[in-house]
Amino acid sequence: MEQELFYYYSWESVPDRMIPNIFAEFKANGVEHLVFSHVWATRLLCEPSFFAPLMTMARKAGIRLGAVHAPWGAAFDLNCSDMARRKGLIGDHKTAMGYAADAGCRTYTIHVGAYSWVMEHVPLERLRGLAIDTLEKLLPEAEKLGLVIAVENSYEPPNSAGEVAGLVSKFDSPNLGCCFDTGHACLMAPFPGKKREKYFSEIDDAWWNGLVETADTFEKMKHSIVTAHLHDNDGYSDAHALPGRGRIDWKKQIAELRNCPRLISLQTEVRTIPAALPVKTLAETFRAILNER
Repeated sequence: MEQELFYYYSWESVPDRMIPNIFAEFKANGVEHLVFSHVWATRLLCEPSFFAPLMTMARKAGIRLGAVHAPWGAAFDLNCSDMARRKGLIGDHKTAMGYAADAGCRTYTIHVGAYSWVMEHVPLERLRGLAIDTLEKLLPEAEKLGLVIAVENSYEPPNSAGEVAGLVSKFDSPNLGCCFDTGHACLMAPFPGKKREKYFSEIDDAWWNGLVETADTFEKMKHSIVTAHLHDNDGYSDAHALPGRGRIDWKKQIAELRNCPRLISLQTEVRTIPAALPVKTLAETFRAILNER
């Protein structure tokens, strides 16, 4: 059985009145499945009345919203070290998970977090304990709603493949897995001739205690991967570029992902704005790498 592909769009740049137009553009290009954006998930926390019209717009366009990305950032990270915020964080994620389940989503992608590490240099051991505590509180809700929480790898030490895989392995739960981010894995992978000084500036902030590249991100995560973010880069910046515009061997990458025993879905995560990327180009590119007509 082929896993469904959900398409990401830069909804933060789109006014509400244009949402049906973008939905129609996807539909006209043969795309019916779109990622339930973190932009919408975050908005619903303070504007619950947005859910009904959003779902109505999707239904009328023949679009299914799925594979939700959770609200993210310092106030929503699994390892948030602001103790006054943590109770609200748990409640907000449970609310967002409820909307995700009502929309028909199966996975809930979430970040471990980097703010406390980068800005405050909170030790990894402390952050790891906070992330575990958050997951312990969210997993019962995921089980009740039939969602799988998918913890995403990124390019900072608390979000490294080893940390993500380690967090997931602490729990023996079918409602917890990994979201494998291809671009973040590419960014952190060494390659012949790669030069430390060419990395984008965020790497210096993230690896203030010394850069450690990771050659085997996929291997560390593969047994727990339930969904994946598909985008490309040159190995030096988090460009979220279209496949074929970076270093990733997509034939190999897609084959590896399709062999993951727990894989539920795939997701594009290419920036469409401000790249002025046509929906047609996006759809044609992903059909090509997935060998679909």
